[in-house]
Amino acid sequence: MYRFILRRFCYMLITFWMIVTVTFVLMHNLPGDPFANSEKLSTQQRALLAKEYGLDQPISVQYKDYLINIAKGDLGVSFAYPTRRVTEIIKQSFPASAELGIESIIFSVLIGLILGITAALKHNKSWDYGAMFIAIVGVSIPSFVLGPILQYLVGVKWGILPAALWDGPANRVLPALTLSFMTIAITARMMRTSMLDVLHSDYIKTARSKGLSQFSIILKHTLRNAILPIVTVLGPITVNVITGTLVVEQIFAIPGLGKYFVQAVYSNDYTLIMGLTIFYSLLLIVVMFLTDIAYGFIDPRIRLAKGRN
Repeated sequence: MYRFILRRFCYMLITFWMIVTVTFVLMHNLPGDPFANSEKLSTQQRALLAKEYGLDQPISVQYKDYLINIAKGDLGVSFAYPTRRVTEIIKQSFPASAELGIESIIFSVLIGLILGITAALKHNKSWDYGAMFIAIVGVSIPSFVLGPILQYLVGVKWGILPAALWDGPANRVLPALTLSFMTIAITARMMRTSMLDVLHSDYIKTARSKGLSQFSIILKHTLRNAILPIVTVLGPITVNVITGTLVVEQIFAIPGLGKYFVQAVYSNDYTLIMGLTIFYSLLLIVVMFLTDIAYGFIDPRIRLAKGRN
């Protein structure tokens, strides 16, 4: 097991280095510069700013310095916010994005599992059709469409919940529901398919022939094996939900990282774009690493097979 974890950790470091490198190369090959939109700046002032941020150095020197700074946990100073470091912006804004993402993923996984299990146990019945209808609707409607619809209907027309802002628990419901709708659909469909596959397995038939109760078969034998595909995609789904807040935050006026990321793209803020990209990439890699470890604990065959390889 230790060799399995160590191998995965090495893969994680290599993947992170590749992402950092590709992000650096792409950003430095974009047309224009971060000071191009500043019409009030003279050519000399732009040259001084480029020197201040190290943009006048050769690419190789900039790359080396950037790797050293990342190793120190320093993502640089934002061009658009010259008095603020990228790490400071992340520390102040990410908690709102993380809170919204975690609330959404907990809600979506619980509801998705319940719908998927119910649909499998009530196969080809009204419960099954209803759960799959919700899944189809969830996959079909993107968050940037669902968000304004919920805002208008629930927040403006009916006045049940606040339509925007981030002032209290009631303000979390609509953005969390917007984020979780697609994840509910994906989880429900995957869990239904996996449950149906497991329920028709030979060992389930053996358990029934031994006289075990339906509840015991589902709880002890079916769920543990049926949930493996969900665990596999749970890491990417979690990060996708958290990073998916970029659009939802703009819709519901949430003070998260989405606002800064959008503004950074518009202003060509190299350091902020690279810093946020690297931060989200690291988050994805770490979650995938933890998912692999969890998968190995749930199904020992995974780590044993990879150990032999």
